[in-house]
Amino acid sequence: MGWIVSADEHIIEPPEFWSDWLPAHLPEADRANAPRLDGVSLVVNGEVMRTFQLFPQLVARSDVAPGASDLAGRLAVMDREGVDAALLFPQRAMGMFALNDRDLMVRCFTAYNSWLADFCAGSGGRLKGVAVLPTVYAPETTAAYLEMLKALGFSVVTIPGALRGRTYADPEMQPLWAALEASGLVLAFHTSETPEDNGPGGLGAYLTVQFQPFRKLFGYLVFTGLLERHPGLKVLFAEGGISWIPSCLAHADQIHRDFADDLTPKLKEPPSAYWRRQCYATFMDDALGLDQLEHIGADRVLWSSDYPHPEGTGRRTRAVLDDLTRRVGPDQAGVISGGLACQLFGFAA
Repeated sequence: MGWIVSADEHIIEPPEFWSDWLPAHLPEADRANAPRLDGVSLVVNGEVMRTFQLFPQLVARSDVAPGASDLAGRLAVMDREGVDAALLFPQRAMGMFALNDRDLMVRCFTAYNSWLADFCAGSGGRLKGVAVLPTVYAPETTAAYLEMLKALGFSVVTIPGALRGRTYADPEMQPLWAALEASGLVLAFHTSETPEDNGPGGLGAYLTVQFQPFRKLFGYLVFTGLLERHPGLKVLFAEGGISWIPSCLAHADQIHRDFADDLTPKLKEPPSAYWRRQCYATFMDDALGLDQLEHIGADRVLWSSDYPHPEGTGRRTRAVLDDLTRRVGPDQAGVISGGLACQLFGFAA
């Protein structure tokens, strides 16, 4: 099967990142306002962020998993699971987008990206971090920031699925998209919706939406013309599974056809064409999605373990990968379980 690459795992920022490393890498005037941990909760602008406030037990379970925060432990878990390499997304760091002081926000993310690059540098090429791109509120600075990230060795960046006070298709956002396309880096969107409540049924309802959240975002990127205007842009939808894709593409193509006179802008091709040219998605254990692979494309999907999250493949990884091979055959399984990830992210198998 070749190299096994998990295209979506998480680095749990250790407590000392928030208490020691992050403040130490900020100007003295910023240190009192830097995000901090209160137990398992992230405190931003002096307030506990809602996700951590509602479901602390889920966060705590990931925090204490072996190798959640330490390099040697993570590599040992990967060896146990038969995973050769992994892409590391943030756990709490995206919460820094909630900072009201946007200059401080950029400095905090720059410190995080530097820390993450150092963490992955000790892995012998087995770990690559997903850098956070904090220039969404200053698009004109994106090109220079991306060059800095490339110098640090990053091949993937992530931004929030939505912004406060503006939208990604606003004209002033054009420098962001032009720079992303020119950089050659993969742009990742990760599941990150905020739960509405933690009463009866709250967790189940939250997770039901959380694990298939990308129809709206894909529709937005397509129907605003962003994907058409930037054909070199590569977009990864992480931790949302793949079974949503066939129905989403079919509906989007139908909208493109039936509402052709009403849509603005006018697309040159149906939405499914942009998916097959520019988009990718990760999954963990998605039998329904794999059964519809002909409608998605084996060259569009990447397997992931989602370690150390409780919904990940955990100690089932080998069984999940064996099932993948049975369902799609060894050639396609090799692409999905590592070959495509090596190509997209620059792992040297």
